[in-house]
Parts: sequence; structure tokens; C-alpha cells
Amino acid sequence: MQAVLIVLPIFLLVGLGAVLRYKGALSQQTLRENNFILYWFAMPATLLRGILGADMDVLQNPSFVIAVWLPYLISIALVWIAGRRGETRQRFATLTLSAVRGNHFFAGIPIVHLAMGQPGVEAGTLILAFSLVIMQLISIGSGQLALFGKPSWSTMRATVFQLFKNPLFLSCLFGLALVFAGLNRMPPWLDSTLDILADISTGMALLTLGAGLHFENSLKMFLSVWKIALVKLVVHPVVTILVFLAFGLSTQMIQVGVLLAAMPVGVNTAIIAQEMDMDDEYCARGIAITTFCAMLSLPVWIHLLGLV
Repeated sequence: MQAVLIVLPIFLLVGLGAVLRYKGALSQQTLRENNFILYWFAMPATLLRGILGADMDVLQNPSFVIAVWLPYLISIALVWIAGRRGETRQRFATLTLSAVRGNHFFAGIPIVHLAMGQPGVEAGTLILAFSLVIMQLISIGSGQLALFGKPSWSTMRATVFQLFKNPLFLSCLFGLALVFAGLNRMPPWLDSTLDILADISTGMALLTLGAGLHFENSLKMFLSVWKIALVKLVVHPVVTILVFLAFGLSTQMIQVGVLLAAMPVGVNTAIIAQEMDMDDEYCARGIAITTFCAMLSLPVWIHLLGLV
């Protein structure tokens, strides 16, 4: 029951966002403006503070980077082995794209914060800082391979270029640069400014997430995207916990890594699927259903990870 109560505030806010959109209180213009503030200011402040406050002792483990990369590779390999049968080329490409692209920022960081506090956020930002590039390249490359029979190197280069224009990634990269330069102690006034800015991110992100979700016939939607839900909410977290255990990462890192892996499909995945001529409607249904199913799966993971 305690595990349910940990995630309940998250999904109540997501539900409130959906209600506000339905009532017309959150217009598309408002959502765009909120996303701009979140994307360029609030979430980068959260990630920067997380990196600067993180315990860097984990980097003494030379296998840390490999450990945070491997779950992405293994999960997608399992999709190729077991998930291709019965799927059209476009849907299979969408499945491989969606398999590891979690909603790490709008849902993951807030849930980690509720479950584990600021130390969890710091560990989570460290994991994300070292895994965002490989996650982007593997998921998009796998989707292209499924769709066209080979990855497009021009698209991969464009993905890397876009990543280095992404303020979320850049805030992680900038934080790591400051840490390695020994400049991770911010003046109190600057830390307080970033803290206040970061505080607005959780509620606004969840309301925006809820406002962007659309449910029609939920049962029919689930039956059409059950593979996405199974891979994203069960297979990928299981692979993550096994890899992290095998590489001897700390209990805290295992808990945070699995929670992030268990997040529903990221909301921007449908946009990528559309741009790559995949089945973007299938992807959008996967986002909605995995977000809904996460209300049930996340309390289970929180309980299994010993966070209650």
C-alpha cells in the first residue's frame, strides 16, 4: 500500500492535467509555453543540481559506463529476437524505437524524488548523463534498421547534432565538466536560484504530461500495443537490474536505474516515429497505455526494490 501512495501524487497530477485539458483550462498555446519553460529552464536546473550534488565515487568503478549502456543494447536485442513475429515493418520499427525510450524527465525524476529524495535524483541524473547519447543512438538506429534494413548514418549524425542542442543533455554535460574541473561547489545564491527554478518543474511537468495524453477505448488500445507495454514496463527493468547486479553497482544505483528503466514510453517518441515515417499512431497509443499501466507496475517495482 505504501508503494501505491508513493506514486499516487504523480498520477493524480497527471490526471488533473488531463482534466484541465478536457475542460479547456490548458490550451495548446499554454502547453507549448509550459513545455518551453520546462525544457529550457526548470528541468535543466534540476539536472544540473543533481549532477553537482552526486556522489562521484561510483565513477571509480571502471565498468559503470558499460553497465548503464548494456541494458539498452540487451533490451533491444530481445525485441529483435522475440518481438518481430506478426508485426508489420512500420510497427516493428516503432516497437524497437519505443523499447527503451522512457519518460525519464517528466515522470522519472519526479518519481525518483518522491521515492528516494534528493540522493536518488543525484544518482538518477548521473545515470542519465552517461546513458542519454547511447540510448538515442541505439533506439533510433534500431528503428531505422527495422524500417529500411540499414541505419541511415546521415540521420544518426543529425541525431547527435540535435542532442548537442538539447538543454537537458547539455545541462548534464556541463555539470559533469564542472565536477571533473573541481568546480562543483556553487555560490549559495546561485544554488538557491537553481533550487527555486527546479522546484517548479515537477508539478508543471506532470500537468503537461497529463494534458498531452489521449485515451479512447483503453482495452482495445492495450491489446494493440501490449508488446510495447511488456517490453518497456517489465523486460527493460528486469534486464537493467540483472546487468547492474552483475556489474556490482551499489544498491542505490540499482534502485534508481530500475525505476528509470520502468518509466512509460517518453512523450517525444511519437514525434520521432512520425518524422521517421513509422507508425506514429501506434506509438502514441503505446505512450498512453504505458503511462496508464505504470500506475500499476511502478508500485510493484518500488516494493520489489525495497523502497517501502
